[in-house]
Amino acid sequence: MQEEIRSSTQSSVLSPRYFWRWRFWVLVACVGLPLLAFGVAGSLWLYERHWLGWAGLAFLCGEALAFFLFRRWLQDDGAMLPQPALSPPPEFSPREEAAWRLIQEYQKRIDRNEIVLTSLDQLLSLGREILGRVAAFYRPEDKEPLLAVQVPLLFRAIEETARDLAAVTATLPFAHRVTISEIVRGYQVGQKLKPAYELYQLYRVLSPLVNWQSGLFRILVTDRLFDLAQETLSQWLLKWYVDRVGYHAVELYSGKLLLTRRIDADFLPALLPDTAETLTQVREATVEPLRILILGQVKAGKSSLVNALFGEARAAVDVLPTTARMTPYILERAELNGAVILSDMGGYEDPTVPRERVEEALFEAQRSDLLLMVVSAVNAAREPDRQLLAQLRARFAAQPELRPPTVVVVLTHIDLLRPSREWTPPYNVLVPDSPKARSIRGGIDAVATELGLSPQFVVPVCLLPERLYNVEEALAPLLLQTLPEAKRVLLLRSLKTLREQEQWELLWRQAKATGRFLLEVGGEVVRKWIERVLKEKRF
Repeated sequence: MQEEIRSSTQSSVLSPRYFWRWRFWVLVACVGLPLLAFGVAGSLWLYERHWLGWAGLAFLCGEALAFFLFRRWLQDDGAMLPQPALSPPPEFSPREEAAWRLIQEYQKRIDRNEIVLTSLDQLLSLGREILGRVAAFYRPEDKEPLLAVQVPLLFRAIEETARDLAAVTATLPFAHRVTISEIVRGYQVGQKLKPAYELYQLYRVLSPLVNWQSGLFRILVTDRLFDLAQETLSQWLLKWYVDRVGYHAVELYSGKLLLTRRIDADFLPALLPDTAETLTQVREATVEPLRILILGQVKAGKSSLVNALFGEARAAVDVLPTTARMTPYILERAELNGAVILSDMGGYEDPTVPRERVEEALFEAQRSDLLLMVVSAVNAAREPDRQLLAQLRARFAAQPELRPPTVVVVLTHIDLLRPSREWTPPYNVLVPDSPKARSIRGGIDAVATELGLSPQFVVPVCLLPERLYNVEEALAPLLLQTLPEAKRVLLLRSLKTLREQEQWELLWRQAKATGRFLLEVGGEVVRKWIERVLKEKRF
């Protein structure tokens, strides 16, 4: 009996919980006692030399400076902690940007301290509220819009959220070494240290009776500094929580989320079928290229612009297979990554031209990522151009899931502007210093006003081979400047086709899985039936 008592006592003393508690207090003593002794000894040393007051003043001044700098740096979004982006993600369409503005309302409320992080239940309630508002935005006709989501997409959204959380936690110090059991153990230790924390709070209350100067400064500066730091950290966590919940809610309820592909700003869409039919006849390609459509009236200079962009006249053997009115080319420029240029050679301003010509131009514009509208500076009849752009804008307004391509106007025949015999480029159109420059600037402003565009998207050029001007100097840099927006248009344009492709792929997979299941079940039924028949014959 005594041996059993001894063995049980030894096992309890050497148990992991007891051993951990003993090691913890040893570590606390090893770290805390030297610091406490150093503080006491240093204070006595300063007191004996009558320097304690000055040291205290220096300490208080340092805390005051820290409080001042902390408040000042908080005014800069990027100075202290990385903040969520205020602008919508680049892969969002105009409709998704409208939903994103709902999320930004919550961010503004957090900045105004109208939403404060108080508990886990409040955090979960805020997430449900955001999901509900986004769901109601996309499903206003449903009685329960929050539940109007497919089950596989819900799991896909959970997967993407978990991916974000994994990326965030991976950057925390020692996150790859900490286990769940250690986190729970740390929480339990914190609960056991509550009495010590309460004693410390009692000391904070009574300390001003002993040293009222330091106590008063702690109340006015130190406590405020720590409260501000805590408030800033909780706001930062809350803003990131709202940002991620809102982002994945928009992805989920907008239909942008795909089951088989991850779509973001770096996504490179595969070659679409209609592009593959055209592009692969000339070269192998796996990524959907940018589409640049050249539009313009007859004799505006579309063919001359194609030759100027290529740097040489294109022979018939160099062009891709053509239709009756559209001629596609492959433009080899490294910065454009092999963009496909589609040039409307027919024009659309003639009243005798069939309506199909305009419809074809509008169709090609809807599947293009950048529009180059060629306008002659000496042709005042710009109503067909204005009407075409108005119809194009109306069509994109009816499809908010797509983004309209940027329109760049190439203003040609500027060498024929008054004075027509003068041609001494370059011309300063920002601050015109000659009659020719003023004429060119007047043409830019007139075209921009009539077509409803910004003057910065109107580029004056001369396309005559012997007078070639402003293509490489101004047009090419502007194309590079609009390249990010063109890639956003490409992403949304490809997403619509990819979503349709995925639906057919999923239906085919489900059909194959159903057929395989029925075959397996049928085979098992037949096997058991045969076994039963053979068994009955034996008896």
